[in-house]
Amino acid sequence: MADRRKKKKNRVLSFAACLALVALLLIGGYELLLVPRGAAFSSQENRMLAERPVLSVRAFFDGSFEDGLESYLSDRFPGRAGIIDFDRDIKQVGSFATWEEYARVAENNVADMEYQEELNEEQTMVTPRPTRTPIPEPTATPIPSLSPAPMPTDEPSPLAADASPADTPAPSDTPEPTSTPVPTATPRPTKPPANAADYPSELRMDFLEGDVKRRCSDCMRYVAQHHCALYDAYASLLPADGVFVVTVVPNSYRANRLLVLDDPKGMVSEVEPFIHAMTADNVIALPTADLLSGPMLEGVYVYFRTDMHWTPYGAYLVVSRMLQEAGETLPPYEAFPKTQESPFLGTLYRDSHSKQMEANPDTLDILTPIHPVRVRRYTRPDTFTEVPFIDENANPRDRYTVYLGGPNGNWTVIERTDLEEVADRKTCLVISDSYGLCAMPFFAEAYDRAILYDSRYYKKGEMGSVADLIESWGVQDIYMIQGDTHFYEETLSKLCNGQF
Repeated sequence: MADRRKKKKNRVLSFAACLALVALLLIGGYELLLVPRGAAFSSQENRMLAERPVLSVRAFFDGSFEDGLESYLSDRFPGRAGIIDFDRDIKQVGSFATWEEYARVAENNVADMEYQEELNEEQTMVTPRPTRTPIPEPTATPIPSLSPAPMPTDEPSPLAADASPADTPAPSDTPEPTSTPVPTATPRPTKPPANAADYPSELRMDFLEGDVKRRCSDCMRYVAQHHCALYDAYASLLPADGVFVVTVVPNSYRANRLLVLDDPKGMVSEVEPFIHAMTADNVIALPTADLLSGPMLEGVYVYFRTDMHWTPYGAYLVVSRMLQEAGETLPPYEAFPKTQESPFLGTLYRDSHSKQMEANPDTLDILTPIHPVRVRRYTRPDTFTEVPFIDENANPRDRYTVYLGGPNGNWTVIERTDLEEVADRKTCLVISDSYGLCAMPFFAEAYDRAILYDSRYYKKGEMGSVADLIESWGVQDIYMIQGDTHFYEETLSKLCNGQF
């Protein structure tokens, strides 16, 4: 009798547990799939979260619904924000460098970071960083020399011979254009044959400290080869005199570590020289690490201290070199209309709330093109919304995104409004993540029409293939700017492949 009662009780408990589990699954499914969810911004990841996909016969059979559902569920599952915060804290505990080490640069008390012991509580009180002007004073040369720092050995410069800064006259040598610049008619130099096996299996970016190279980051050679195939595909869509220019931008947290070395000489990257050698003649790869390390060591303000991005002036130095490869020149940085926000506390502060960062804030330059422009954000090939070039209502926790309202939208077109309406406007396409935002004033100034494409937010089902859009918009040159993390993880490139 007792056994029967015990069995009956166990069955009731098992049935109740099953009901509870089913109820939880139904509630979870309802929350995830049935409750209306529109666009949502993740301040932790500086991106828009995936929206719930719309089920249709076409979307079901071409696989886009399944892909969208997978992205939606991975972005919206309960507790996701807490998991991201926990992961970020774990990474910060084991990070290679700390903000306290950056702050020691201001105290002229620099030590080798690889052997630096953790600072104790008495050492965390930091002397305020000396005030420095965010923008160099105007000089007779609007663009300072971008030659990479001298190599400690007899190794050749990582820049390809045809992309050497020494071989390219600075924009100051060319008078400011009084009319629309014309693309150069000089044919692209033919690259010598190259074999991927001649390059190391790991392509590195190194700090130069005295006579020693210190590894900063690296990526596998096969990853760079994946990128090369994509770049060649895009370059094949361009006219005969069109160029595809690409660069990989080290984030500030990685690049600023150069400043705490004992005897810093610069940074060198093997990634872009490999890409330059392994791609078509009209693909040009310029290493941002090499180009900016010299100005960094001279005290030029090219990277934020509290944000992961480069400063607009750092972007100007690199973009001006990229434009030179297409035969374009830029006016001096000081010629661009500008306002400044100070103090500016960026993404690194947002994720750490460091007191040291709060005591040593940045200054954010907010630039607009010299000539008037109109900005249209397309959601379909024939549907757009006009948006301001500078969005003052941008996320207050990430003011860097005031440019065009941050990275979002399918296809953002910036056109000069002071020019005659013609069908064959000189047009460039900029493929980029958030690093390209502050560079858009320069592209919009150099071209009649500049188009921004961020593959993280592009919806092929709404806009069609990017290859078709490149043809229909008459794109003549393509520029690709991506942060190093997205490059190593192939974030943009994988999406670009699926949207091509």
